[in-house]
Amino acid sequence: MSCNKVPASIFKAYDIRGIVGETLNEEVVYNIGRAIGSEAQARHQQGVVVARDGRLSGELYVAALTRGLRDTGRDVIDVGMVPTPLLYFATHHLGTGS
Repeated sequence: MSCNKVPASIFKAYDIRGIVGETLNEEVVYNIGRAIGSEAQARHQQGVVVARDGRLSGELYVAALTRGLRDTGRDVIDVGMVPTPLLYFATHHLGTGS
């Protein structure tokens, strides 16, 4: 899937939301990872922290996101299944910027 096939409807003001298996699938998440990784690279940010919530799709999608990020040369720190505030804390504490 090319990046132009990532549905624009999944991008919200503060997050990304889609229907699992429809507007949001492994390939879409991989492409999002590549896009975020490219942006991090442009900002000279080597490390990126990732996390997931308790949804059943979480492990699959964090793996796809991680592949996309690593394909842009980013170092990925997976903090596992945590609440959003802990992800923000990890990003700040680890000094990754992303």
